[in-house]
Amino acid sequence: MKVAMLGWELPPFVSGGLGVHCYYLTRELAALGAEIDFYMPKTRLPVRVPWMNVIEVVPPASELTRTVLATIGPYSTSVSVTGGTSATGQLTGPPSGFFESVAFYNEFAAGLVAANHKRRHYNLIHGHDWLTARAAGGGKRETGLPLVETMHSTEFDRTGNVGPWEWIVGFEREAVLQADRVIAVSGMLRDILVNKLDCPAGKVRVVHNGVDSGRFWPRNGGRLGPKVVLFHGRLSVQKGPEFFLRAAKLVLEVEPDALFVVSGKGELLERLVHLSIDLGISDRVLFAGYVPDELLQEAYASASVYVMPSVSEPFGITALEAMASGVPCIVSKTSGVTEVARHCMRVDFWDTVAMADRIVGVLRHEPLRRMMSENAVVEASAVTWRKAAEQTMRVYGEIA
Repeated sequence: MKVAMLGWELPPFVSGGLGVHCYYLTRELAALGAEIDFYMPKTRLPVRVPWMNVIEVVPPASELTRTVLATIGPYSTSVSVTGGTSATGQLTGPPSGFFESVAFYNEFAAGLVAANHKRRHYNLIHGHDWLTARAAGGGKRETGLPLVETMHSTEFDRTGNVGPWEWIVGFEREAVLQADRVIAVSGMLRDILVNKLDCPAGKVRVVHNGVDSGRFWPRNGGRLGPKVVLFHGRLSVQKGPEFFLRAAKLVLEVEPDALFVVSGKGELLERLVHLSIDLGISDRVLFAGYVPDELLQEAYASASVYVMPSVSEPFGITALEAMASGVPCIVSKTSGVTEVARHCMRVDFWDTVAMADRIVGVLRHEPLRRMMSENAVVEASAVTWRKAAEQTMRVYGEIA
């Protein structure tokens, strides 16, 4: 099986779950026999992985004048990291030239896929999210190859109650309608694709994300050291960090020695710092900023409880990472990860009283903490990228 895969990022350049997904999924697809050419924007440093051919898209010499104002790259300022989670390397907003970069990447990538198909003889094209929609569709038209689109999230998830940006919604609708098969990372996301993007239900397949459990250090049976409550994710409306801080205020009224760690970067950072001051808890909140991959395992291992209060989360890989580390998890009911993670507490993202209640319960009750910790490790070990790759190969087999 030869696959032309269109992505936007790979470690060490990662802004979210898309890059993590592509990295681990392609590793397991290659182990199952797939030959992958992975197309992505050119980065500041070469991106190399041993299991596939990474093709960085650059404009041809004849187009250099036209692209003076639009550099093809995943970021205007690349952020180097050594691994990937949903929080590492996150920019505080779309960089200057970002949308021009997306447009030029899609234009040139489509032609490059078609040219390489003449010698590589691909079996199919596989695109990821709206960022590659035009390239995937153009490649399909030029080659006649079948197309798989994996959708990781939508504007309806990312923008919360602000409302979706219709320009991007248009790309998302185009992506799902032009595809022969659409992979959604959760049943929750599948419903959004069908009900809000008009995707025919019959072409959607749900393939959950996985976790590389071997990267993480399980806690010692839920042993409690310092009372550390961890949030790890992009500091945006979608991820719900404000609810985390409001719950922290309630917890600290009864557990004053607890420490709340906010790990990640994003556009809400300044607002969150001011909120912690306004709530009178700034001395018990640590804003850790960007946590590199080599320290992420330690961050999870030192946490007593992990909280993911997302307003809308198509999946939530960080919850699986925390579970693989043996950390009791509290996640919002609007998270796709709850479809595969049963041994975690669920709460409405807006219900900070209930969120605080659950945090205090985990901190105070050793039998509960131990049970959640032990079950989390077992459950996370079963949600693998190999399983995701096997299901993806079956989707390939339906159309290739």
